[in-house]
Amino acid sequence: MSKGHRQGGKIAGRHTTVIPAAEKIVDFLQRQEIVNKISIGFIKHGIKSGNHSIKFIEMDSGLLLKIRGSASIQEIRVYTESSNELKKILETYAKKNKYLYK
Repeated sequence: MSKGHRQGGKIAGRHTTVIPAAEKIVDFLQRQEIVNKISIGFIKHGIKSGNHSIKFIEMDSGLLLKIRGSASIQEIRVYTESSNELKKILETYAKKNKYLYK
């Protein structure tokens, strides 16, 4: 898989570009059995420099992740039937990999 792009497996849709701060997270999510589908979305460039972070927003069918890189933010929708369990798994992942999280 080329750097900065993810497709196939649990990845849905035509958008394949992933910011560097989200690459490992998307790869991690693809390996989780409780994840049904991942939709890679919107990238906002040109934000002020800052720390890598993940914001979790509950959706009816899973979680919306807003992943902040050094100069961009990307939205990733993760579809699961176990949102609370996935959130706990992601909080552990974020802590281990030094992401701030909310």
